[in-house]
Amino acid sequence: MGAFMKEHDIYVGSLQEKLNLRFAPKLDAKTKSPPHGLQEMVELQKEFEVFKVGRPFERSIALLNLAGSSNAQVTESFHGYLRSLRKAKSNVAGLTGDAAIVKALVANLSAKKPLPVYFELHDRTASKDSDRVIITESARPLFYMKQDYLVISLPLEQNTRKK
Repeated sequence: MGAFMKEHDIYVGSLQEKLNLRFAPKLDAKTKSPPHGLQEMVELQKEFEVFKVGRPFERSIALLNLAGSSNAQVTESFHGYLRSLRKAKSNVAGLTGDAAIVKALVANLSAKKPLPVYFELHDRTASKDSDRVIITESARPLFYMKQDYLVISLPLEQNTRKK
């Protein structure tokens, strides 16, 4: 996002948080609360096939309306960034960043024991291999939670606009 968000780069963190909340674990298994987070995404995937191999990740996120409460420029910048992942590399052999994300989400949401998903951000300019989407099938990105996640790390670059 970064350079895609331009003057709206202050929204990057809140958009990341919306992605993470959409796939968050159920915090109390004993509570009979309505489905939310990962539980709701599993149900939506079964009923509507929100994520589908061959469908761009950006279109699925548009369906979920994650940037819906943002202004039109923020929404378009966010979706522009997501569209750019179609050309990005990934750490999954033979797949673009976009295709790797979709494949990982489809597999995870249809698994017997799906993991919550954590969308992480990394500096695309840090090294020669950091310009790609990185999928980690099971990791603990939040040191303060005893919870494994499917981790999807998205490459960002610094917004270099003049101040």
